Amino acid sequence: MPTFHYENGQLPEPEAFARQLQEAHVQYDPIDELLSLERKLMLREQQHGQSSAEFYARFLAGEGGDSPDAVAWVGLHEAYLHLKSSISESLNLVITAP
Repeated sequence: MPTFHYENGQLPEPEAFARQLQEAHVQYDPIDELLSLERKLMLREQQHGQSSAEFYARFLAGEGGDSPDAVAWVGLHEAYLHLKSSISESLNLVITAP
């Protein structure tokens, strides 16, 4: 996902910001984003010795804790699931289009 960084509160003019958003939109590749999320999740899985799906189920059951690391892992997993679902839905639309 594109990110923008501004130093010392120096925000761009609205026109420049609109241009930056448009450029980010054109350059954004959801497949690259999905792969990036997957790599981040795999690192967490290796660190903690369990799959993201297992951790997520435990978290939803109230067993995953509420540390910043746990919350970040849940956020990454939910972003991954959402993006994967969106990509699948888009592909289904293409496949079933007349």
